[in-house]
Amino acid sequence: MPGKDPKEFNYDFDQEVILLGRDKDNDIQIPLTTVSRNHARIFKEGGDWFLEDLKSTHGTVHNAKPVGSGGKKLLRTGDLIELMHFKISFESQGEKPMEPGQSERTEMLARRMVQEVLNSIGGPTEAPYLRVMNGPDEGKRFVLGDGVGEVVIGRATECDFPINDANISRRHALVRKDWSGITVEDLGSKNGVCINDRKIEKPSPLKDSDEIALGAVKLTFIDPTASLLGKLDDIPVFKSEEPPPEEPPPDEGEEQATQQADGDQPPPEEAPAMSSSQSSVQAEDAGAGSTPSGEAQVAEGDAESSSGEEVQAKPGKGAADYLVYAAIGLVVLGLVAAGVVVFVVMR
Repeated sequence: MPGKDPKEFNYDFDQEVILLGRDKDNDIQIPLTTVSRNHARIFKEGGDWFLEDLKSTHGTVHNAKPVGSGGKKLLRTGDLIELMHFKISFESQGEKPMEPGQSERTEMLARRMVQEVLNSIGGPTEAPYLRVMNGPDEGKRFVLGDGVGEVVIGRATECDFPINDANISRRHALVRKDWSGITVEDLGSKNGVCINDRKIEKPSPLKDSDEIALGAVKLTFIDPTASLLGKLDDIPVFKSEEPPPEEPPPDEGEEQATQQADGDQPPPEEAPAMSSSQSSVQAEDAGAGSTPSGEAQVAEGDAESSSGEEVQAKPGKGAADYLVYAAIGLVVLGLVAAGVVVFVVMR
Protein backbone atom coordinates (compact mmCIF):
# COMPACT_ATOMS: atom_id res chain seq x y z
CA MET A 1 0.00 0.00 0.00
CA PRO A 2 1.20 3.58 -0.65
CA GLY A 3 3.20 4.98 2.24
CA LYS A 4 3.70 1.59 3.89
CA ASP A 5 6.38 -1.04 3.59
CA PRO A 6 5.23 -4.00 1.45
CA LYS A 7 4.55 -7.30 3.18
CA GLU A 8 4.71 -10.74 1.64
CA PHE A 9 2.34 -13.63 2.30
CA ASN A 10 2.50 -17.19 0.98
CA TYR A 11 -0.66 -19.16 0.26
CA ASP A 12 -0.75 -22.85 -0.62
CA PHE A 13 -4.01 -24.37 -1.84
CA ASP A 14 -5.06 -27.90 -2.71
CA GLN A 15 -8.44 -27.04 -4.25
CA GLU A 16 -9.80 -26.18 -7.66
CA VAL A 17 -11.49 -22.86 -6.77
CA ILE A 18 -9.79 -20.01 -4.88
CA LEU A 19 -11.88 -16.98 -3.92
CA LEU A 20 -10.41 -13.49 -3.47
CA GLY A 21 -12.12 -10.49 -1.88
CA ARG A 22 -12.77 -8.33 1.16
CA ASP A 23 -15.17 -10.72 2.93
CA LYS A 24 -13.68 -13.01 5.55
CA ASP A 25 -15.25 -16.03 3.83
CA ASN A 26 -12.80 -15.71 0.90
CA ASP A 27 -9.80 -18.01 0.66
CA ILE A 28 -7.60 -14.92 0.32
CA GLN A 29 -9.06 -12.03 2.30
CA ILE A 30 -7.87 -8.58 1.23
CA PRO A 31 -8.79 -5.99 3.89
CA LEU A 32 -9.07 -2.98 1.58
CA THR A 33 -12.21 -0.92 1.17
CA THR A 34 -11.50 -0.57 -2.57
CA VAL A 35 -11.59 -4.35 -2.99
CA SER A 36 -15.04 -5.82 -3.58
CA ARG A 37 -16.53 -8.29 -1.12
CA ASN A 38 -16.31 -11.02 -3.77
CA HIS A 39 -13.73 -9.58 -6.14
CA ALA A 40 -12.26 -12.42 -8.22
CA ARG A 41 -11.67 -16.13 -8.30
CA ILE A 42 -9.02 -18.53 -9.57
CA PHE A 43 -10.40 -21.82 -10.82
CA LYS A 44 -9.15 -24.98 -12.50
CA GLU A 45 -10.81 -26.35 -15.62
CA GLY A 46 -9.44 -29.57 -17.01
CA GLY A 47 -5.70 -29.23 -16.61
CA ASP A 48 -5.56 -25.43 -16.84
CA TRP A 49 -6.05 -22.56 -14.40
CA PHE A 50 -8.06 -19.41 -15.11
CA LEU A 51 -8.61 -16.02 -13.47
CA GLU A 52 -12.13 -14.55 -13.43
CA ASP A 53 -13.20 -11.08 -12.37
CA LEU A 54 -16.49 -11.32 -10.45
CA LYS A 55 -17.79 -7.99 -11.77
CA SER A 56 -15.81 -6.10 -9.16
CA THR A 57 -16.17 -2.35 -8.72
CA HIS A 58 -12.55 -1.41 -9.42
CA GLY A 59 -11.58 -4.33 -11.63
CA THR A 60 -8.85 -6.96 -11.76
CA VAL A 61 -5.52 -6.67 -13.56
CA HIS A 62 -3.66 -9.59 -15.17
CA ASN A 63 -0.06 -9.03 -16.28
CA ALA A 64 -0.56 -5.24 -16.29
CA LYS A 65 -3.74 -5.46 -18.42
CA PRO A 66 -7.31 -5.08 -17.13
CA VAL A 67 -9.34 -8.29 -17.21
CA GLY A 68 -12.63 -6.44 -17.65
CA SER A 69 -15.82 -6.81 -15.68
CA GLY A 70 -16.65 -10.51 -15.59
CA GLY A 71 -13.72 -11.30 -17.86
CA LYS A 72 -11.53 -14.40 -17.76
CA LYS A 73 -7.84 -14.98 -18.45
CA LEU A 74 -5.71 -18.10 -18.76
CA LEU A 75 -3.14 -18.37 -15.97
CA ARG A 76 0.42 -19.62 -16.30
CA THR A 77 3.18 -19.86 -13.71
CA GLY A 78 4.71 -16.45 -13.09
CA ASP A 79 1.60 -14.45 -14.03
CA LEU A 80 0.90 -11.38 -11.89
CA ILE A 81 -2.60 -10.64 -10.57
CA GLU A 82 -3.42 -7.20 -9.14
CA LEU A 83 -6.43 -6.27 -7.01
CA MET A 84 -5.89 -2.56 -6.38
CA HIS A 85 -2.61 -2.38 -4.39
CA PHE A 86 -2.60 -6.11 -3.62
CA LYS A 87 -0.39 -8.16 -5.95
CA ILE A 88 -0.45 -11.93 -6.32
CA SER A 89 2.17 -14.00 -8.14
CA PHE A 90 0.59 -17.20 -9.44
CA GLU A 91 2.45 -20.51 -9.46
CA SER A 92 1.04 -23.89 -10.41
CA GLN A 93 2.79 -26.88 -8.90
CA GLY A 94 2.51 -28.79 -12.18
CA GLU A 95 4.20 -25.97 -14.11
CA LYS A 96 6.84 -25.04 -11.57
CA PRO A 97 10.01 -24.22 -13.54
CA MET A 98 13.29 -25.89 -12.77
CA GLU A 99 15.49 -23.76 -10.52
CA PRO A 100 18.86 -25.49 -10.36
CA GLY A 101 21.21 -24.76 -7.51
CA GLN A 102 24.57 -23.22 -8.17
CA SER A 103 26.28 -26.56 -7.70
CA GLU A 104 24.08 -28.44 -10.19
CA ARG A 105 25.98 -29.17 -13.37
CA THR A 106 24.67 -29.06 -16.91
CA GLU A 107 24.56 -32.82 -17.30
CA MET A 108 22.41 -33.15 -14.18
CA LEU A 109 20.00 -30.60 -15.64
CA ALA A 110 19.85 -32.60 -18.86
CA ARG A 111 19.10 -35.84 -17.04
CA ARG A 112 16.40 -34.23 -14.91
CA MET A 113 14.80 -32.55 -17.91
CA VAL A 114 14.64 -35.83 -19.83
CA GLN A 115 13.14 -37.59 -16.82
CA GLU A 116 10.43 -34.94 -16.40
CA VAL A 117 9.59 -35.04 -20.10
CA LEU A 118 9.40 -38.84 -20.18
CA ASN A 119 7.19 -38.80 -17.08
CA SER A 120 4.94 -36.21 -18.69
CA ILE A 121 4.46 -38.16 -21.91
CA GLY A 122 3.73 -41.34 -20.00
CA GLY A 123 0.06 -40.36 -19.91
CA PRO A 124 -2.24 -39.07 -22.65
CA THR A 125 -0.99 -35.90 -24.35
CA GLU A 126 -3.45 -33.02 -24.48
CA ALA A 127 -3.91 -31.38 -27.87
CA PRO A 128 -4.08 -27.58 -28.21
CA TYR A 129 -7.56 -26.09 -28.19
CA LEU A 130 -9.59 -22.90 -28.46
CA ARG A 131 -11.77 -21.78 -25.55
CA VAL A 132 -14.51 -19.14 -25.68
CA MET A 133 -13.91 -16.72 -22.81
CA ASN A 134 -17.14 -14.66 -22.82
CA GLY A 135 -20.62 -14.41 -24.28
CA PRO A 136 -23.40 -17.00 -24.48
CA ASP A 137 -20.96 -19.74 -25.52
CA GLU A 138 -18.46 -19.06 -22.71
CA GLY A 139 -16.56 -22.22 -21.85
CA LYS A 140 -17.12 -23.83 -25.25
CA ARG A 141 -14.02 -25.56 -26.67
CA PHE A 142 -12.72 -26.78 -29.98
CA VAL A 143 -9.86 -29.27 -29.76
CA LEU A 144 -7.24 -29.08 -32.52
CA GLY A 145 -6.40 -32.74 -32.35
CA ASP A 146 -5.10 -35.25 -34.88
CA GLY A 147 -6.82 -35.09 -38.23
CA VAL A 148 -7.80 -31.43 -37.85
CA GLY A 149 -6.37 -29.32 -40.68
CA GLU A 150 -8.68 -26.31 -41.02
CA VAL A 151 -11.34 -24.91 -38.71
CA VAL A 152 -13.82 -22.27 -39.86
CA ILE A 153 -15.16 -20.11 -37.03
CA GLY A 154 -18.33 -18.10 -37.50
CA ARG A 155 -21.97 -17.51 -36.69
CA ALA A 156 -23.32 -19.95 -39.31
CA THR A 157 -24.33 -23.33 -37.95
CA GLU A 158 -22.44 -25.08 -40.76
CA CYS A 159 -19.11 -23.70 -39.49
CA ASP A 160 -16.70 -26.12 -37.83
CA PHE A 161 -16.76 -24.00 -34.67
CA PRO A 162 -20.07 -22.08 -34.56
CA ILE A 163 -20.33 -19.22 -32.05
CA ASN A 164 -23.66 -17.63 -31.31
CA ASP A 165 -23.01 -13.88 -31.34
CA ALA A 166 -24.52 -11.17 -33.54
CA ASN A 167 -21.14 -9.36 -33.93
CA ILE A 168 -19.50 -12.40 -35.51
CA SER A 169 -19.75 -12.87 -39.28
CA ARG A 170 -21.22 -16.04 -40.73
CA ARG A 171 -17.71 -17.12 -41.77
CA HIS A 172 -15.46 -15.01 -39.59
CA ALA A 173 -12.03 -16.63 -39.25
CA LEU A 174 -10.01 -19.64 -40.34
CA VAL A 175 -7.64 -21.55 -38.07
CA ARG A 176 -5.16 -23.69 -40.00
CA LYS A 177 -2.95 -26.43 -38.57
CA ASP A 178 -0.02 -27.82 -40.54
CA TRP A 179 3.60 -28.88 -40.13
CA SER A 180 4.76 -25.30 -39.52
CA GLY A 181 2.34 -24.62 -36.66
CA ILE A 182 -1.12 -23.16 -36.08
CA THR A 183 -2.28 -19.90 -37.66
CA VAL A 184 -5.44 -17.80 -37.75
CA GLU A 185 -6.64 -15.51 -40.53
CA ASP A 186 -9.56 -13.19 -41.18
CA LEU A 187 -12.08 -14.38 -43.78
CA GLY A 188 -13.16 -10.86 -44.69
CA SER A 189 -15.31 -10.42 -41.60
CA LYS A 190 -17.08 -7.18 -40.74
CA ASN A 191 -15.44 -6.64 -37.33
CA GLY A 192 -12.05 -8.18 -38.07
CA VAL A 193 -9.74 -10.46 -36.07
CA CYS A 194 -7.33 -9.31 -33.36
CA ILE A 195 -4.58 -11.22 -31.59
CA ASN A 196 -3.66 -9.72 -28.22
CA ASP A 197 -5.41 -6.43 -29.15
CA ARG A 198 -3.62 -6.18 -32.53
CA LYS A 199 -5.66 -6.43 -35.70
CA ILE A 200 -4.27 -8.91 -38.22
CA GLU A 201 -4.25 -8.46 -41.98
CA LYS A 202 -2.76 -11.83 -42.96
CA PRO A 203 -2.44 -15.36 -41.52
CA SER A 204 -0.71 -15.01 -38.14
CA PRO A 205 0.85 -17.73 -35.96
CA LEU A 206 -0.69 -18.62 -32.62
CA LYS A 207 1.17 -19.40 -29.42
CA ASP A 208 0.05 -20.51 -26.00
CA SER A 209 -2.13 -17.96 -24.11
CA ASP A 210 -2.81 -15.82 -27.20
CA GLU A 211 -6.17 -14.07 -27.02
CA ILE A 212 -8.19 -13.94 -30.25
CA ALA A 213 -10.91 -11.29 -30.51
CA LEU A 214 -13.71 -11.86 -33.01
CA GLY A 215 -15.74 -8.71 -32.60
CA ALA A 216 -16.75 -8.65 -28.93
CA VAL A 217 -16.17 -12.38 -28.43
CA LYS A 218 -12.78 -13.45 -27.10
CA LEU A 219 -11.17 -16.84 -27.51
CA THR A 220 -7.96 -18.08 -25.92
CA PHE A 221 -5.56 -20.43 -27.69
CA ILE A 222 -4.32 -22.95 -25.13
CA ASP A 223 -1.42 -25.32 -25.81
CA PRO A 224 -0.88 -27.69 -22.84
CA THR A 225 2.49 -28.84 -24.23
CA ALA A 226 3.91 -25.28 -24.15
CA SER A 227 5.13 -25.57 -20.56
CA LEU A 228 6.74 -28.93 -21.41
CA LEU A 229 8.64 -27.54 -24.38
CA GLY A 230 9.51 -24.43 -22.37
CA LYS A 231 11.76 -26.56 -20.17
CA LEU A 232 14.37 -26.40 -22.93
CA ASP A 233 14.93 -22.77 -21.90
CA ASP A 234 16.04 -23.94 -18.45
CA ILE A 235 19.09 -25.65 -19.94
CA PRO A 236 22.04 -23.21 -19.87
CA VAL A 237 23.29 -24.30 -23.30
CA PHE A 238 20.14 -22.81 -24.88
CA LYS A 239 20.50 -19.40 -23.27
CA SER A 240 21.73 -17.04 -25.94
CA GLU A 241 24.77 -14.98 -25.11
CA GLU A 242 25.73 -11.88 -27.02
CA PRO A 243 29.23 -12.02 -28.48
CA PRO A 244 31.66 -9.43 -27.12
CA PRO A 245 31.88 -6.30 -29.29
CA GLU A 246 34.78 -6.26 -31.71
CA GLU A 247 37.37 -3.57 -31.16
CA PRO A 248 37.83 -1.25 -34.17
CA PRO A 249 41.17 -1.61 -36.00
CA PRO A 250 43.76 1.01 -34.95
CA ASP A 251 44.21 4.04 -37.19
CA GLU A 252 47.29 3.79 -39.43
CA GLY A 253 48.64 7.11 -38.17
CA GLU A 254 48.17 6.12 -34.54
CA GLU A 255 49.89 2.76 -35.17
CA GLN A 256 52.94 4.48 -36.72
CA ALA A 257 53.11 6.94 -33.84
CA THR A 258 52.97 4.06 -31.37
CA GLN A 259 55.76 2.21 -33.16
CA GLN A 260 57.93 5.36 -33.15
CA ALA A 261 57.28 5.88 -29.47
CA ASP A 262 58.19 2.27 -28.77
CA GLY A 263 61.44 2.69 -30.72
CA ASP A 264 62.61 5.44 -28.38
CA GLN A 265 62.23 3.19 -25.34
CA PRO A 266 64.65 0.40 -24.40
CA PRO A 267 63.32 -3.14 -24.98
CA PRO A 268 61.85 -4.87 -21.93
CA GLU A 269 64.16 -7.19 -20.09
CA GLU A 270 61.51 -9.80 -19.29
CA ALA A 271 58.33 -11.05 -20.91
CA PRO A 272 55.17 -9.77 -19.17
CA ALA A 273 54.00 -12.17 -16.49
CA MET A 274 50.57 -13.77 -16.79
CA SER A 275 48.10 -13.37 -13.98
CA SER A 276 47.23 -16.42 -11.93
CA SER A 277 43.63 -16.32 -13.15
CA GLN A 278 44.66 -16.37 -16.80
CA SER A 279 47.05 -19.22 -16.17
CA SER A 280 44.43 -21.20 -14.34
CA VAL A 281 41.85 -20.79 -17.10
CA GLN A 282 44.23 -21.69 -19.85
CA ALA A 283 45.59 -24.69 -17.98
CA GLU A 284 42.09 -26.00 -17.36
CA ASP A 285 41.06 -25.53 -20.98
CA ALA A 286 44.25 -27.11 -22.27
CA GLY A 287 43.75 -30.34 -20.33
CA ALA A 288 46.24 -32.84 -18.94
CA GLY A 289 48.56 -32.55 -21.96
CA SER A 290 49.83 -29.08 -20.99
CA THR A 291 53.50 -28.74 -20.11
CA PRO A 292 55.53 -25.98 -18.43
CA SER A 293 57.34 -25.36 -21.70
CA GLY A 294 53.99 -24.80 -23.41
CA GLU A 295 53.14 -22.10 -20.88
CA ALA A 296 56.45 -20.39 -21.50
CA GLN A 297 55.81 -20.36 -25.23
CA VAL A 298 52.45 -18.69 -24.76
CA ALA A 299 54.01 -16.00 -22.58
CA GLU A 300 56.83 -15.47 -25.07
CA GLY A 301 54.31 -15.12 -27.91
CA ASP A 302 52.52 -12.43 -25.95
CA ALA A 303 55.74 -10.53 -25.49
CA GLU A 304 56.64 -10.62 -29.19
CA SER A 305 53.12 -9.67 -30.38
CA SER A 306 53.14 -6.05 -31.54
CA SER A 307 49.36 -5.69 -31.45
CA GLY A 308 49.13 -6.47 -27.73
CA GLU A 309 46.24 -8.88 -28.19
CA GLU A 310 45.58 -11.38 -25.43
CA VAL A 311 45.79 -15.09 -26.15
CA GLN A 312 42.57 -16.82 -25.16
CA ALA A 313 42.06 -20.57 -25.11
CA LYS A 314 38.91 -21.94 -26.72
CA PRO A 315 37.47 -24.89 -24.80
CA GLY A 316 36.32 -27.83 -26.85
CA LYS A 317 33.03 -29.69 -26.50
CA GLY A 318 32.88 -31.59 -23.25
CA ALA A 319 30.82 -34.56 -22.16
CA ALA A 320 28.13 -32.24 -20.77
CA ASP A 321 27.57 -30.67 -24.19
CA TYR A 322 27.09 -34.03 -25.89
CA LEU A 323 24.82 -35.17 -23.07
CA VAL A 324 22.63 -32.11 -23.55
CA TYR A 325 22.34 -32.86 -27.28
CA ALA A 326 21.45 -36.46 -26.47
CA ALA A 327 18.84 -35.21 -23.99
CA ILE A 328 17.25 -33.03 -26.63
CA GLY A 329 17.17 -36.00 -28.99
CA LEU A 330 15.31 -38.04 -26.39
CA VAL A 331 12.87 -35.18 -25.80
CA VAL A 332 12.11 -34.85 -29.51
CA LEU A 333 11.71 -38.61 -29.95
CA GLY A 334 9.41 -38.79 -26.93
CA LEU A 335 7.23 -35.91 -28.11
CA VAL A 336 6.98 -37.34 -31.62
CA ALA A 337 5.95 -40.66 -30.13
CA ALA A 338 3.26 -38.83 -28.16
CA GLY A 339 1.88 -37.23 -31.30
CA VAL A 340 3.63 -33.85 -31.04
CA VAL A 341 5.85 -32.60 -33.87
CA VAL A 342 8.75 -30.43 -32.77
CA PHE A 343 11.11 -28.40 -34.96
CA VAL A 344 14.32 -27.27 -33.28
CA VAL A 345 16.56 -24.77 -35.03
CA MET A 346 20.05 -24.54 -33.57
CA ARG A 347 22.63 -21.98 -34.52
